[in-house]
Amino acid sequence: MHIKKLHISPERYLKKHFSLAVFALAALLLYTASCGSTPSSNDGTDAVPPTISSSPDEMELTSAVTPSAPPASSAPTLGVSSYSPEMATEKIREFLDSPHYGIALVSDDLKIDSDNYYTFLISLRGSAIEPLVLVNKLSGELKCILQDNTIAEIATHPLYHETDAVLISWNGTYIILAEDGTLCNYIILAQVDDEHFEFTAYSYLDNQVEELSGVAKISDREASFTSESGTKLFFSWSGANLVLEHSHPQGMGSLTGIYSYTENQDSNVVNVSPQEAVDRLSRMDAKSAGLSGSMQDYFFYVQDDITIMSDRLCYNVLVYSNEENRLFYQEQLFVTLDGKTVYRQEKTSGDMHIFSLQ
Repeated sequence: MHIKKLHISPERYLKKHFSLAVFALAALLLYTASCGSTPSSNDGTDAVPPTISSSPDEMELTSAVTPSAPPASSAPTLGVSSYSPEMATEKIREFLDSPHYGIALVSDDLKIDSDNYYTFLISLRGSAIEPLVLVNKLSGELKCILQDNTIAEIATHPLYHETDAVLISWNGTYIILAEDGTLCNYIILAQVDDEHFEFTAYSYLDNQVEELSGVAKISDREASFTSESGTKLFFSWSGANLVLEHSHPQGMGSLTGIYSYTENQDSNVVNVSPQEAVDRLSRMDAKSAGLSGSMQDYFFYVQDDITIMSDRLCYNVLVYSNEENRLFYQEQLFVTLDGKTVYRQEKTSGDMHIFSLQ
């Protein structure tokens, strides 16, 4: 995810004059502690107030002032920053459903108009989740700052929600769409009992399709899955959005992200025509399709029915070879309606192979 670098200038003027005010206030407190109501000295004369010297750039007490500082409870609050960075971090964590998110302080001196803000970045296993979050130092009000440096309401952030009373369901289809509306990731959940649900997840990469399926164990609003090979999925919720953390022994997996519920994931993709599906098949490697030679040497016939393959709606494509002007059946391929993925099932073992057509 791209995070635009903020051009933040520290408020030097404020810091300089704030330090003057602190020293001046300290001098006043010390003066009050030593002079109070002008107590008398042992020899009967009035106590002489401490001498305070000042310059335009600093205020300092003379060596004559040596009394201890007054109790902390008697010192007034300066009110320059009501929220510490730690308090601001907790303010953000209040709307996050999972403790697995990272919250990093990016800047502590962002000024917008007359208000001062902390700037935070939320992440999940090293992946930034935009936009950045702002916390007002005085009021604790939350805002977002977008990539173009415009300010937006906190509701803009995909992890933000008003209440924890959002109903969740371990059933249904959840998706991630690219900016152009094409499908990037999707997962189908089907709860089998109070403690488990089955899932099948897909991620569309540049040159391959990653698929993962299994049975996850539910623990309140979270769930987890670990495969025999060490691949892990952690499920949590942000409002009505499903949050996945995907990892395997080699590092972070491609299924990590924030998923939105959809009634029908296939309605969220731009379907290609049967002819375009054939055109894409003709450009793939013949060996990947279990064939020899070139795909240009084969004929493709798209059947009228739409087939469900691995929970996806697919075109059913029969592949024929041409030998002495006779067609011989060679292979059956299934192309998803978005034209991105092709499935091929081994005739003998029944093993399923998945390839990308992007």
